[in-house]
Parts: sequence; structure tokens; C-alpha cells
Amino acid sequence: MTAAYEDGSRNSPLLYARGIHVAYAEETVLADVSLALEPGACLALAGANGSGKSTLLRVCVGRRQPDRGEVRFAGAAPREADPAFRRDVGLLLDGAECFPDLTVAEHVRMVATAHGLGPRADAAADGVLAELGLDHRGDAFPDALSAGQRQMLLLASVLVRPARLIVVDEPEQRLDTAARRRLAAALRAAKTAGAAVLLASHDRATVEEVADRVLLLDRGRAAALGTPAEATGGAEASPWG
Repeated sequence: MTAAYEDGSRNSPLLYARGIHVAYAEETVLADVSLALEPGACLALAGANGSGKSTLLRVCVGRRQPDRGEVRFAGAAPREADPAFRRDVGLLLDGAECFPDLTVAEHVRMVATAHGLGPRADAAADGVLAELGLDHRGDAFPDALSAGQRQMLLLASVLVRPARLIVVDEPEQRLDTAARRRLAAALRAAKTAGAAVLLASHDRATVEEVADRVLLLDRGRAAALGTPAEATGGAEASPWG
């Protein structure tokens, strides 16, 4: 008999976290939070600033060890230093940077090549740049891009490579409405291709377009879990910032 997981799914998760507790000094950041995420699905983390979304993402990819609880990706503890983990997981977290001496097209092609696309790297890079509306900026260097275009370049570098899991922290930052729609379409396409997507976001439209389920965090605790409407409709304060 297949076990039921904390999110109500009876499918075997690619990623799960159970009983995660994180504290800094005497301040509790996450308190007994659990999640599960299957291939081809998107789980969005919502909540006000300081609710623990970014910390939970870091725990899920091994950048922060929890004080209590466990995380498993494909049956093993996540380790960013593990080449197999880096191959399977595409990340866009705070602090991501562009290579300043590479053009937009060179940057994305390098990532595609490094992740084993070989002769398909050029076509993959061209495709994701077109998908994200950056194809007309392929010859530009990062310092010539707008803030929104640099964000799209970072997203392109995540989406161009094969990945079983995509983890993105507020990817809608600095994007206008049209760019956010392109972002949502690209994440939906990644789901359709079989990737699991773990997303932290303050943008209601992006979450509603991409997420299958939303985990609402409130001061480090899981306040609700369900569809976007179910998880956030009854929140006492807006989770969208």
C-alpha cells in the first residue's frame, strides 16, 4: 500500500521534507514544517516577508541544515557538492550572478554545454531565450541589460539545462507583467516536460498560473496547504505582499 504524504498526495515524491525546524539564536524561523513534491508538479510557498519561505528553500537544497527534521531528494539527503545533485537540480536563489564577460547568448550556451547538451546546446539556448523574450539581446553583455532582463538571463540559465527539480526564489522580481507571463509559461512547460518545481513567490498571478498546490507559511509555521484558492483564500493577511 502506498503511503500518503503530508500534502495529501499518494504518489511517491521526488522531494520531501518532514518536521523541519530552524532557529537562529532564540528566534524560530521554521517550526515543524513538512512538504512533498512529485515530478511534473509545482508547489508554491507563499507568505509574508519573514515567514520562512527562503529558509525552507535553502533547507530543501542542502544550503541550510535544519536543527530538526529530514529532507530527501530522490531518496537521499540533498548535497550541493554532489555532482549528481547539481546535475538534477536547477536553482535560482538570492545572490545568483551573471558572468560579466559573456554575452547573453554565450552565457546560456555555456550552461547548456556544461550540463551535457553537446550539439543541442545552441538550439536549446536559442529556444529558451526566445521563450523568455531575450532573443533580441543575445549579443548584449549583462551590464547593458535592464534589471528585468538580467533576471530573465538568470532564469534562462536555470531553464536551459535538464533538471528533475527546479527551485526558484521570487523569480518574478524586477519583471514587468509581460515578462511574468513568459516566466509562468516557461515554468508550466518545465512541468509538462516532467520537472518538479518548487517556487517561493509574492506574485499571486504567477502562483495561480503555475502552482498545483500552495503551502502558506505564517511566522515559520504551515498555516494552510491546498490549491492556490484553498491555501490563501482564508488567510487573515494577504500572503502576496
